[in-house]
Amino acid sequence: MGGSKTVLRWDDVPVMQTVDAAGNVGAPRRGADSDAEIVLPGRGLQYNGHIVELRAVGCVIETKCRLEPGTMVEVWLRTHGEPLRIAASLVGRQENWVRFSFPSLPVRKAAQIEDLRAALGLG
Repeated sequence: MGGSKTVLRWDDVPVMQTVDAAGNVGAPRRGADSDAEIVLPGRGLQYNGHIVELRAVGCVIETKCRLEPGTMVEVWLRTHGEPLRIAASLVGRQENWVRFSFPSLPVRKAAQIEDLRAALGLG
């Protein structure tokens, strides 16, 4: 298909244990914190990428995604070892990155995004 090879199932990705600067053991994670997947529901297209920018209103993901602006997708992220899936609309695309906007998010998902921003050092 049209995307790069991806590991879609969380069970196929090795668990990584995180330890902060104080030596506290964090929640186990599968893959790197900055890993992201762009999924086109019902079409079977998936693109791997890395989070470049993340906010409660949208994100930028480094990837070779060739979808057109306006395309509705799911952005799959990981936070505290759990998958976080967010409906999104592609609003911009360059050769090596895509920008998505998120609809109004529930409080829980917005808090998960803030947790992930902190884990990634995005601020």
